[in-house]
Amino acid sequence: MKKIILLFALASLNFVHGQKKKSNAPVSNMVLAKSASATVAYNKKKDLFLVIQKDSMLLTKNKIDFNPTNVKITEFKVKTNTFYNVSWNAIEKKETPERKEIASIIENQIWNPVGKSLLIGNTQKIVDITEIQFLDRLKTASQTVIKKRTEGYAFTLLNTGEFTLSNKTSVQKYAFNEKTLKYELVKK
Repeated sequence: MKKIILLFALASLNFVHGQKKKSNAPVSNMVLAKSASATVAYNKKKDLFLVIQKDSMLLTKNKIDFNPTNVKITEFKVKTNTFYNVSWNAIEKKETPERKEIASIIENQIWNPVGKSLLIGNTQKIVDITEIQFLDRLKTASQTVIKKRTEGYAFTLLNTGEFTLSNKTSVQKYAFNEKTLKYELVKK
């Protein structure tokens, strides 16, 4: 009986010792951009966060095939308020046998770290489309057509803390209103 117990104890000891040990070291966030007092990083769930002095603000939730590039943080002041402009680029691809779309997305967000609030969020999308158009019903003759489509407004942050949103037909300027703590359209 003692031999069976010893054999069982020895086998269980080998089994426990043979397993991989889990490391207790915390999984670090993947840092994409840093400035003097702010950081943009992924968390474990691949959500994108702006971290300022241990406060974090969610920039975007996890998306399939989301891989931001050219991530920048710009700290700027408007009178006594400090804000952060976070911008990044991303590419989305959609492909079918007759159509190929490559979308270049430019995202800009202005954050107020005191209230942890998003003051403005802007998405500009430039889509390059390549498609095959058939010239007859039997699909014997075709031509390749290349198009470019833009969606949204182009964002430009000015040195004064104001910003402009522009497209082909208009330019709109926004300024920060300290009474309402929001950006408002500047009337001409």
